[in-house]
Amino acid sequence: MTPNSMSVLLPRFASSQPAPPPCIRHWWLGCFTWLVVQAGAPLAAFGQHLEAVGAAVSLNVTQTQASPSVIDLGYYTLVTDADFSRYDEIGYRLAAYGRWQVGGSRFFVQPELGYTASRGQRYAITYYPSSTTALGPNEEGIVHRLRRGELAMLAGLHTGRHTYLLVGPVLAVNQRQQADPGYHLSELYNSLYQSVEPVNVLGQVGVGFVTGRFDFQLRYERSLTPYSRRFTFEGKVHSYRQEIRQCLLTAGFLLHKSPQPSAESPRDYRGTR
Repeated sequence: MTPNSMSVLLPRFASSQPAPPPCIRHWWLGCFTWLVVQAGAPLAAFGQHLEAVGAAVSLNVTQTQASPSVIDLGYYTLVTDADFSRYDEIGYRLAAYGRWQVGGSRFFVQPELGYTASRGQRYAITYYPSSTTALGPNEEGIVHRLRRGELAMLAGLHTGRHTYLLVGPVLAVNQRQQADPGYHLSELYNSLYQSVEPVNVLGQVGVGFVTGRFDFQLRYERSLTPYSRRFTFEGKVHSYRQEIRQCLLTAGFLLHKSPQPSAESPRDYRGTR
C-alpha cells in the first residue's frame, strides 16, 4: 500500500499546523449526544430488543502525531516529525459485539469488547558520538507498539434495511513496552515507553452494511484524550503529547441475528405499520 493511497483514506497530520479547536476535534461527541437524546424516550418507554450478536476483525490504517516536533534532551534530541516516508502503519482489531434495538425506533446501541494491535509513526533520536572523527550525528529510531484492550459504547441509526450509521466513545486500556536492558539507549526508550497513559478515550464514527449474516463497516477513529502527555528523563520532565487516529475496515459475522420485522409489525424500525 503506497503513501498516496493511504493519504486518501487517512489524511496526514501536519505537525507545523496548530491543533484544530476542540469544537472541531470533538464534533462526533455532539453526534453521539444527539443520538442518545433521541433514543432516550423510546428506550424508557419500550425497552430494548436484541438484534444481533457478532464477531469482527478489522484492518487498521494507523497514524500517530507527537508534539512538540523537536525535544532537546541535552546529549540527545528527539525528533517526532522524522518519518519523512509518511507511510501509514497497518494493524488489526478483534472485537465481539451485541446490537440492541431501542424500542420500536431505528436507533440501536452496540457495546463492544475489542483488542487492537498496531504501530505508531517512527520518531528519531539523534546524538553525536564521542569519536571526534564522526562526520555527523548518529540516529536511532523509536516506534510505539499500540497494544490495547477496548470497551466501546456505540450508538447507531438504521438508515435503510441493510445500512446504518455508528458513533460513540472507546475506552482503551493501553499496554506499555519495555526496552532491551542491554541496549545502550534503554533508559531513554523506557522513559518514552512509560509515558503512555494507562487509559485513554477515543471517538469513532462509521457506516455499516449488513447482508445475510455478514456485517461490513468502515470507521474513523481519533483520540479524545492523549495517548501520552509527558515523560521524565534524567530528572527533567518533558512535554510529549501523542494522539492517534485510525481508519478501520471491518468484516464481521453475525452469530445471532433476529428475524427482520415485518411491515405490519409495530416494532419495525422502518416506521411502517
